[in-house]
Amino acid sequence: MRRVRAEYRISGGILSLSPSISKLDETRFAAEEHLLQRALAAGGVGLWDYDPVTDMLDLSHHVVTFKTLTPGRYQGPASEFIKYLPPKDASRVRALLDQCRSGIAHVEIEYRVLPRESDVIWLAAIGERNVQPSGVVRYVGTLHNVTDAHLRKQRIARYHDTLFLLARDALVSDSTNFELAAPYVITHAGIALNVERASLWQLSDGEDVTLICRALYDDRFEPALQVPPSAANAAYYPPGGTLHQRDYPTYFAAVTEQRALVANDALRSVALRELRNNYLPQTGVRALLDVPVFSRGKLWGIVCFEACDAPRVFDTDAQSFASSAVDLISLALEASQRTSSERELASANARQHAFAEAAVDPIWWVDIDPPIDVSLPVEEQLRLVRERGRISDANTSFAMGYGKTVEMLRDALVADVMPELFKGTSLRDWINRGYQLVDRELTQRSAESDQASWLSLSILGVIDNGKLTRFWGARRNITDRKRYQNALEHLAFRDPLTGLLNRQRLVSEVSETLSLLARQTIPPPCALLLLDLNQFKDVNDMLGHSAGDEVLRQMRHRLDAALADTDAIAARLGGDEFGIFARGVGTADAAMALGELITNAMAEPFNLLGAKFHISASIGAAIFPAHGSNFSTLSRAADEAMYQAKHSGGGVQLFGSSTIVFEQQKLGLLAQLPGAIEAGQLRLDFQPIIHCASKKTVRMEALVRWQHPEHGRLEAKDFIHKAEMSDSIRVLTRWVIDTAFKSTCEWQAYAPGVGVSINISPRLLGDSGIVSHLKQRALEYGVPPRLVDLEITETSMIHNPERAATVLAQCRALGFSIVMDDYGVGFCSLSYLRRLPLRGLKIDHSFVTQMTKSAEDSIVVQSTIALAHNLGLTVVAEGVEDAATLTQLNSYGCDFAQGYGVSQPLSGAAATAWLKQASAPTPLPPSNVIELRTA
Repeated sequence: MRRVRAEYRISGGILSLSPSISKLDETRFAAEEHLLQRALAAGGVGLWDYDPVTDMLDLSHHVVTFKTLTPGRYQGPASEFIKYLPPKDASRVRALLDQCRSGIAHVEIEYRVLPRESDVIWLAAIGERNVQPSGVVRYVGTLHNVTDAHLRKQRIARYHDTLFLLARDALVSDSTNFELAAPYVITHAGIALNVERASLWQLSDGEDVTLICRALYDDRFEPALQVPPSAANAAYYPPGGTLHQRDYPTYFAAVTEQRALVANDALRSVALRELRNNYLPQTGVRALLDVPVFSRGKLWGIVCFEACDAPRVFDTDAQSFASSAVDLISLALEASQRTSSERELASANARQHAFAEAAVDPIWWVDIDPPIDVSLPVEEQLRLVRERGRISDANTSFAMGYGKTVEMLRDALVADVMPELFKGTSLRDWINRGYQLVDRELTQRSAESDQASWLSLSILGVIDNGKLTRFWGARRNITDRKRYQNALEHLAFRDPLTGLLNRQRLVSEVSETLSLLARQTIPPPCALLLLDLNQFKDVNDMLGHSAGDEVLRQMRHRLDAALADTDAIAARLGGDEFGIFARGVGTADAAMALGELITNAMAEPFNLLGAKFHISASIGAAIFPAHGSNFSTLSRAADEAMYQAKHSGGGVQLFGSSTIVFEQQKLGLLAQLPGAIEAGQLRLDFQPIIHCASKKTVRMEALVRWQHPEHGRLEAKDFIHKAEMSDSIRVLTRWVIDTAFKSTCEWQAYAPGVGVSINISPRLLGDSGIVSHLKQRALEYGVPPRLVDLEITETSMIHNPERAATVLAQCRALGFSIVMDDYGVGFCSLSYLRRLPLRGLKIDHSFVTQMTKSAEDSIVVQSTIALAHNLGLTVVAEGVEDAATLTQLNSYGCDFAQGYGVSQPLSGAAATAWLKQASAPTPLPPSNVIELRTA
């Protein structure tokens, strides 16, 4: 079904207007309208009704009272309602109303309005076209308050914008003045968090531990009062204000735990009870969020974000943002300290001051005696540096790193003290770059903790008359900065749920690689694989989004295992779709083998909510350069192959010319389907269902076929899925109902009591028109509703469960039977089935076909039959292929069976012959009516 979304702005916001609802006084609820209105108001739901002929709009907006409309209910012309909107939005609203007049089936939009007593309210509106028995067309719909979701989205966007603004600012990242950078960060962070106060406190060492205020932002005072302390604002703890541990031991204990402290109601917080007599009343703080500041792995201080108007909930979004902002303060602190150290080194004497103890970073000096001729080959120079280079001096920080004193290191061979310096390419690059190496980043792993730290190495050599006489080096720990940079990179290029690369990063990696390979005369091959999970939507809809998220997280580990020995990268592209780019994979067999590795990695069940579920994938593969020379063409080819794999039931599919034909054929079949019905190209086959004990035929399952003039005989799987995605499924299902009723009527002459089973599309379970159509055809052909079974699948109840349950209940009330088809492959529990108006269920063939060989499948079938009978449901076993299976099913008490072991699907004439030849079955009592589906 094509959906329409229209948007227009009210006071700077987007207003979504859905189609109208029928007037309440004309519905069957009219007598109890006051109860309906009260229930809707309690649930935060509003109703609206639009008549496209009279242009009358009935708006019962219980969600919010508009500033521009009177409280309660608006009834009047839509053209008058439009006048309350800004002129620039009127055209969009008129366009939507024009679409309603044209007869569009469904509309939905979101919008925001200005209520009378708050800032902005976001509403979501949805509606559908409704044809009343009198023929009058109405648009009916509901309004829901979705303000919280929109406000959270805006807050997160504000947080991200603030972080990137600060991270890109040289005042923060490369600050030489921490006293300017810190207030800059906390001011912007405080504004983003919408708090009145934000302050930076440094934790002092010594016996008298204190917190000293280093910077303060308070939007309640003039800027002049934000800086040095004075008698006027001393009570508010400005910069220079001090808190002593002896006065607030509980608060200091909480702060020094080196984790965030959250007090949504400061006056009730146990950790803040000592501050209630002075700090809280003096500052007016009602809620606070304290975040620790670290420097070189140690607690340096805290940043306090404080709300003063009222208690405030600092949610996880706010806490995460505050922590990221404080990381920037740590970064500015490190930059300032580094700049301070470098300034001291620059102003120091050539030797003594260069190694002043005030220097934070490890620094050393190496003399070379005799000097080394710089014209010698690089490898020879490195050998001589090993043999002649001796440490002439160092600072304490350097000596402590090796567990020695400076005196112990003097005159020692640098190769003996620093063997790591001669590993890798650092010294070789130093020589090749003219004996200057600045900020070379490298990692070092601690033997004690096995944790890696990031170091920045700088080496400067002194050349005298073509001889290398000495060099000095400096090294600093940049682990905190690298972690922050990695966090930013992760935010930009990693999927936050799985930790895999995101789409943007995969596109960049693939494009860069292909660009380099394309320059080669014979470029090495690569392969791009796209993967889509087949049952992911069922997991999400039936078990919840948390279970779906868990599937995606487990997919990360399975992809890592499958690609462990392959030069490949994996990314989550969105939803349940993943991409894998593999280098060195250039043949069809290699691409298919890689796909099989991934398929095998998914063979084990997924652990979800304490249960195990099998989830498969459809994988499409395309090879560079055979199937594309850039990411766009390569991904398009892999995407087409993936959809062909999905169409074929899953597995791995390599792109080829057949995939192009496949995609074109799918679209062509969809366009031709309505004409095929009119041209009489569709047929119904029927597959018998027998009673397990008596072997008598009780139902014939209707299976639609298409005798296509070009492609020949097509089964339902070749076109039903595409029809489900359009309105063609409505026309097709009605045709199946009409043809099945006609055949059932004819059977009664020679096989009385034999009924028919018809599949009902999930799309039609939201349409009450299907109920009236079934009722009309039952009367027209004289077929008792008890002889007609309507099959649904587990996913039929997902999209609109309340509406679907209502439609199914109406069908049951008319006498039609409802059955759950393919039970066992989805996620419905039998306890869930109790809430549906079912008469029976069909056990999926995947369990039945192997039950005589698999003890596990046999137990599943037997248990399902017993549980279903306890719930008053009859059971049909699909996929019965032989007499042994039928016998075992009968011993389990199974009611009915179908499959190739009973009969293959029969044409209309063959079905007639089957029923005439078989003895007429005895009509089953209502409790034993079964249901079947259209394949």
